[in-house]
Amino acid sequence: MNVKNLVLGIGIFIVFMLMLGYGIEAFYASPKYEDFCKPNIGSSYPIKAYDYSGVNCTFNKALQEKADLCIQDSGISVYEYDDSGCTISIKECDYCQKYFDDANKDYSKVVFIISLIVGLVALFVGYRYLSFEPVGSALMASGIGSIFYGSMRNWQNLSDFLRFILLVIALVFLIWIAIKINKNR
Repeated sequence: MNVKNLVLGIGIFIVFMLMLGYGIEAFYASPKYEDFCKPNIGSSYPIKAYDYSGVNCTFNKALQEKADLCIQDSGISVYEYDDSGCTISIKECDYCQKYFDDANKDYSKVVFIISLIVGLVALFVGYRYLSFEPVGSALMASGIGSIFYGSMRNWQNLSDFLRFILLVIALVFLIWIAIKINKNR
């Protein structure tokens, strides 16, 4: 492989990966934090600054227990304050972050499936047209990159067992392709 083909192959790989990322975003937009959480909602602190010198806020066990329950339920306590800046109650338990995280998790699963399909197609097409350098090898690298991108995007949603199985399948598949390519030569 000469330098021109190497540069073209790297260029194909980079553009392919950018096309994948922006293509997914263009046709299936990622969740936006602002769509779930409004500014200052879920803030645990007073909106205005208080002069805390000489202020003695007392600990309220019932209020703390209510806040702990909110946190355990993946919420954020929204407090109400008195004129001294001391918390007097919890207005609500805001679940915007939880809803955003759930939407992001679902989005990551879809990105994983799309990237896996695109990656397998690119690997197949690259293998089929391997004799046309650098297109074949660049498409194969793009296929591997697509599978990697989708897997990393969804990695936190997979259990250790599924991660292991995914890696075993990928390794076996790549070894099989390497043997097939080198056997034909």
